[in-house]
Formats: sequence, structure tokens, C-alpha cells
Amino acid sequence: MPDDQLDLDEIRVRLDAVDRDLVAVLAARSRLITEVIRFKRAHGMPVVDRAREDRMLDAIEDTARADDLDPRIARQVLRAIIDAFTLLEVEELGPTHP
Repeated sequence: MPDDQLDLDEIRVRLDAVDRDLVAVLAARSRLITEVIRFKRAHGMPVVDRAREDRMLDAIEDTARADDLDPRIARQVLRAIIDAFTLLEVEELGPTHP
């Protein structure tokens, strides 16, 4: 096997480790979303808060820039995460909650 293939294999091993870390972070976020669902249910709050989402997306762009990541990637990933967890909230609370 050529040396450059060994280098690529090592990079892929490190990528796999980062992907596992991402799953751990998503699991932690999921646990927090469970708390959010309980709070929203108890207080009759709507599932979606677009103003909060917009603030989160703007903030993640700033964080990305500070970490030398293309802010478009960070925004797109966070948007997908928000959308996925919003689906869970809708399943738990219903689309028209409150």
C-alpha cells in the first residue's frame, strides 16, 4: 500500500473519531431537548421560536469564524440540527402546540 494511502487511512481514523464525538454532542443536545419539551408542555409554549433560531444561527456563524470554519457550513449544519430536533418536538407536543 502506498504511503499516501496510509496517510489517508490515518486521517479517516481521526475523522471517524470526530464523527463519534459529534454523535455524543447530539445525544447531549437530545437530552436537553427533552427538558425543553417538558418546559414547553408545562407552560403551553409553541414548538417553534423563529427569533431564537435566527439568533442561534447568527451566533454560530460568529463562533465558526472564530474557529476558522466557513460560517456557511456551521449555519447549514445547525439549521439541519434545529430542524431535526423540531421534528421531535412536534412529535411530542403536536404541530399546533399550545
